[in-house]
Amino acid sequence: MKGHGEAAVTLQRAWNHDPQSLPFAPYIRTHALVSLDGNPAPFTPSKYFFGPVPLELEMPKGPVAPETGAATDQAPVSPTSKAAREGGVSNGHLIAEAGAPPTTVKKARKGDRAETNGDEVPMEVDSDGAITEKKLPVTGSPSPAEMVVDGDGDVSMDVRPDVQQEQEAAAAPTFTLTTGHSVGVQISPAKAADLSPNTAILDVAGDDHVTRTLWRPHDPTTLVAAGDTFCSLWKLQSTSPGPVEEKLVESKGDGNCVSAVAWHPKGQKFAVATYNDMRGSITMYDVAGNAVDLLPEVPRMITGLHWSDNSSHLIVVASDSKVSELALWDDSLRPDGFPSPQVVDGSVYDLSWLGHKQAFASGNGVVYQCDVDSSIRIAKTFSSGDTDKTWTFIRCANAGSSPVAVAASSGTAALWVPTHDMHLDDAHQGDITSIELRPYLEQTQPTLPVVLASSSTDDTVKIWHIDLDSKQFTCIHRLNLGPSMPALASCFSPDGYAIAAASRDRLSIWNVERGGTPMATWAMPTLAEATKEEGTDHAVNGHNGSIEPLPDRSLSWDTDGKKLAFGFGKQLAVVNLQR
Repeated sequence: MKGHGEAAVTLQRAWNHDPQSLPFAPYIRTHALVSLDGNPAPFTPSKYFFGPVPLELEMPKGPVAPETGAATDQAPVSPTSKAAREGGVSNGHLIAEAGAPPTTVKKARKGDRAETNGDEVPMEVDSDGAITEKKLPVTGSPSPAEMVVDGDGDVSMDVRPDVQQEQEAAAAPTFTLTTGHSVGVQISPAKAADLSPNTAILDVAGDDHVTRTLWRPHDPTTLVAAGDTFCSLWKLQSTSPGPVEEKLVESKGDGNCVSAVAWHPKGQKFAVATYNDMRGSITMYDVAGNAVDLLPEVPRMITGLHWSDNSSHLIVVASDSKVSELALWDDSLRPDGFPSPQVVDGSVYDLSWLGHKQAFASGNGVVYQCDVDSSIRIAKTFSSGDTDKTWTFIRCANAGSSPVAVAASSGTAALWVPTHDMHLDDAHQGDITSIELRPYLEQTQPTLPVVLASSSTDDTVKIWHIDLDSKQFTCIHRLNLGPSMPALASCFSPDGYAIAAASRDRLSIWNVERGGTPMATWAMPTLAEATKEEGTDHAVNGHNGSIEPLPDRSLSWDTDGKKLAFGFGKQLAVVNLQR
């Protein structure tokens, strides 16, 4: 089974559109190799690159009718299938109950068929499962008087004496390899694919550190890279002269700081927030890198820019050490000033839209549910009972008709679903560095499961199933990056098929359903280069043993899931996942 699994993964990664040209094609049963071009099943880009989901995940969810027989040209029944469990399968043969030999159905040879212009040919089943055709002369339908009715009331179901003699002479089938039992084997890559040949590295930060990377929506050739003191627009070109950089913000000791960046959902423009002299400002840039609009200043640092996915509304989060403001900007109206903001005591650490009429924000010991129309205002406040607990991240989605918000506390490694009063302490053994809810492109069922990914400095990414009815968190996968490799960032592919996670010098991609071994990995060219790029950003200070902040890592998929941007140190890696 291991060899078959490796062969399956190899075919998935390097699919041959002309399978009959393969050297082993003459030895494969007809139609066993199927070209992907003629397959009507939908494949998202990440599924096309990494291969489809495992077989056992794609099997029908409904009840399976018990198999009554197995022909010689059929595949063996899976040992994990319902038929195998109920009927008892040994080496591909159904084990019949005592006293009753198994009945199998074999395809009759074409040469023995009697053409009757569409009428069925009566068949008889012998003791060893073989089928014998009753060769009848081509005549008209018999009259009712000519039909023979047996004792059970069946018509023309008698067995000829010569067939009975053949049944008695037939030898009992001999089974081989009956010792032991069949075991289902999960197919997983024997070795993760190396993404280095498909990766381009850009020097983007100069003397700074990359903290944010964002693809332009629906454009895999344009992205924004930003750090504390710079912001640049990059246009990737497959031909010379190569990638082109347009510098938008470059601090030269003037104290100007880039605090937030966000693309308009249609990709027409993007907003860059800067901070200087205790005031925050927002500049709008077009795709060419030209400044096209300047929004009113706010008397605080702008810590978040959040566009709605379905409208031109932008929520601006501005905070200082004592108070925060939530302001709404309607880019379709472009007013002279912001509407009256929603003032919040304390800090607001994160915000997430839910549709275009609602948003959730997280703070110290609280989560705010906000209504959005022409302005933004708090509709409900959820308290976790501990005002000292910082809810660093928040994500939200719809579960059926009810909203679901999930918050995470980085320092205490706690998860909280305030909308359903669910808590989980010690979700990780280290600080939580990010959380993401799994996206779904297709509504395959009325209520989709709530699946959360949380990354941590304990070297793991955990995939959680959140059961809102039983109020339970279930860890379905624990993905390991490796010893001393903290998961500094993670994100789902747009179709929810894969998840990527980044450490200091390594990037790994897993199948969300399968978990286990990564499907693909990418590592920085050399460890020495990584150390040089990080400078003094180490986990432990060698002089006094104190723990210092871990370096920032940024991950983002393009809209189609064909490219992945990984910001590390002063560089940006662009991984091409398109074949």
